[in-house]
Amino acid sequence: MRNSKTIAGAGLALSLFCGAALADTLKFTVDLEPEQAGKPGKGTATFTVDTASKTLTGTIEYSGVATPQMAAFLSPPEKQGGNPGTLPIQLPANAASPISVKMQMPPAAIDGLKGGEWVLLLGTKQAPEIGGDVKPAQ
Repeated sequence: MRNSKTIAGAGLALSLFCGAALADTLKFTVDLEPEQAGKPGKGTATFTVDTASKTLTGTIEYSGVATPQMAAFLSPPEKQGGNPGTLPIQLPANAASPISVKMQMPPAAIDGLKGGEWVLLLGTKQAPEIGGDVKPAQ
């Protein structure tokens, strides 16, 4: 009887471990502030990353940002070698707040987000107006 309980317990632990290892859902938040002191603009963003499908979904809310030719980017820190590069976020033609986001993420970008090293930048195509660190949600 004791052996069967041990085997059942080990089987349950193994199935829980394997299920958690196969897929993970990660949640992130961003507080957006002006890139230059004294400039207008603020916002927040929430993102969820499904590591199995390598898909990021979320919402960006903002105010005080010029909307013609708006652009948004997820950007890694500047490091030599292994940098997956800046990822543009597809925005609708009239990107009114809130903006819904859905995009594929390369594995290196997911690893970077997990490490808390990426930033979200939002503004015109010429220059970001607001930005903030992408941090794990509490």
